[in-house]
Amino acid sequence: MTHQHDQYDELSPHDQRLLDALVECEFDPEGLELLSPTDRRRVDAIMGLFELLNDYPVEDADETLVHATLARIDRHEDRASARLTFDAAQAQANDVPRGRRIRIPDFITIAAVILIAASVILPTTNYLRQRTVDAGCANNLRLLGVAFNHYASDYEGAMPVVQAGILSGWDTKTHNEVNVLPLIDAGYCEIGHLDCPGNHNLDPSYSYQWQLSDRRPVWGVGRITLALGDRNPMVDAARAGRWVPALSISLNHNGRGQYVLATDGAWIWLVQPLFGSSDNIWLPMGVLLLRPGDQPIDPNDIFLAH
Repeated sequence: MTHQHDQYDELSPHDQRLLDALVECEFDPEGLELLSPTDRRRVDAIMGLFELLNDYPVEDADETLVHATLARIDRHEDRASARLTFDAAQAQANDVPRGRRIRIPDFITIAAVILIAASVILPTTNYLRQRTVDAGCANNLRLLGVAFNHYASDYEGAMPVVQAGILSGWDTKTHNEVNVLPLIDAGYCEIGHLDCPGNHNLDPSYSYQWQLSDRRPVWGVGRITLALGDRNPMVDAARAGRWVPALSISLNHNGRGQYVLATDGAWIWLVQPLFGSSDNIWLPMGVLLLRPGDQPIDPNDIFLAH
């Protein structure tokens, strides 16, 4: 029986993101929250692929074959050493002490060690850096949650605002982050807390909930909604005149997901920009492409902008 593999399919960006999420939760699908039905099927398919490994057990190699292979490697190294070793007389003629000669096989060995070390160290370094960025972002949101709580205590549960409903709707020239300035001006937190470590030098790196002029949410009371989150990619795309998919991931964490701060002070990691069953945190309800004048329908409609 012959098997032909005409091509090897690569993981789609959605599958890569879900696989990263599975790694984060130690391959426990139950640890993934707020997944859409489509993503839940993707996760089940990925876990099914890993289960296929049990169908192909690896048998121990034949001992005779191992010895024969090692013997052949030894013969090859002997022939290579014979070809690459410099003649002792030539080395003396060039005034090179015999004990200090470096042979080409030595270079090959050193290069192999460096390659092996790089293959282990670089992925580990990248993983640790991502962990550091995630931890820094979560800590900033924790401190901002404390700041929101103190502000609400001093202002009868209100959330900070400078100008609610700026220009009666979102516009490419409006900057919603000014509404969080009271937290900074009154000393509830520091300006550095509004900067995600993975923001790639973009300022600001967090997007704040759009504040309606007549119906504003209350901190810590009633229905839990979102107050703040990683930078909204839809706003940047609209200002640049570009179109990006409605479920685009924030760039703060290299497209792996986004952190958000709920109005009860909890910080949450979202694989997709969806809160609850279908509320897209980047767009007002019913909008697929952000345009000037768009704004939330009511306080329960989450729209994070900067």
